[in-house]
Amino acid sequence: MPKFIIKTGKHQGKTLKLPERDITIGRELECDIRITDSDVSRRHCQLIVLDEKISVIDLKSRNGTYVNDIAIQKETPLEPGALLRVGPMVFELVGAKKAVKKPSNYTPDPADPPLSDDDISSWLSEDTNNSAASPGDTTIIPTTNFPPTESDSTTPKPKPKEKKEFHSVAEEAADIIKKHWERMAQKRENE
Repeated sequence: MPKFIIKTGKHQGKTLKLPERDITIGRELECDIRITDSDVSRRHCQLIVLDEKISVIDLKSRNGTYVNDIAIQKETPLEPGALLRVGPMVFELVGAKKAVKKPSNYTPDPADPPLSDDDISSWLSEDTNNSAASPGDTTIIPTTNFPPTESDSTTPKPKPKEKKEFHSVAEEAADIIKKHWERMAQKRENE
């Protein structure tokens, strides 16, 4: 049975087992994998599962479907390790398992029941307002530290502006508009 590892969002690291049938991904309630994000179309893409092989077709989505960060235009096969991006969500196709010898004293934990498709669908469609990490979160990627150049040591660095915390988009928009009108008034005074 093919599997995806969820690479982004609050369910990052969880495994998603795919049934042996075609799977629709999108925002609609009828989709097999439902992602409630405005970047995801109602019927975004379709996974075609056949004999342990998977391919994906974009269903004319507004923002496209990406395999390894390349927009797909036609049915595209997914190889183990491939990254499928649908809106803010990234899934990695798990490759064939290597035979691993279990320790002789291994016993599965009965407290960990197998996950159902419904469990996973509900995770992906849960309201993310109370979560620390949501599918739309921004990830800061650290940059490589280069040795300082001559210009770095002679040029004084401006103090970074302190960022104001906003509780809503409306509050941030109001602050931007207020600053705009303050600049306009200051411009008129200088004329």
